[in-house]
Amino acid sequence: MKKNTIITAASIVLFLAGISHLIRIFYDWDIKIISKSSENIWELPLWGSFLSAIITLFLAYNLVKMKKKR
Repeated sequence: MKKNTIITAASIVLFLAGISHLIRIFYDWDIKIISKSSENIWELPLWGSFLSAIITLFLAYNLVKMKKKR
């Protein structure tokens, strides 16, 4: 597999993850993680999605920029 193909795939995945976090913030959706063994429920706060959106979109942008340099 070529490096450009891997960079493109990674940037698309990161971009989609960032956009999904922004959609979650916009629509105020809840993300709950339920443990089967201990029956604990953990909810991801909105600031967690905000931080994740910034990081994933930043990484996707830098991957696209790196690909253009080649």
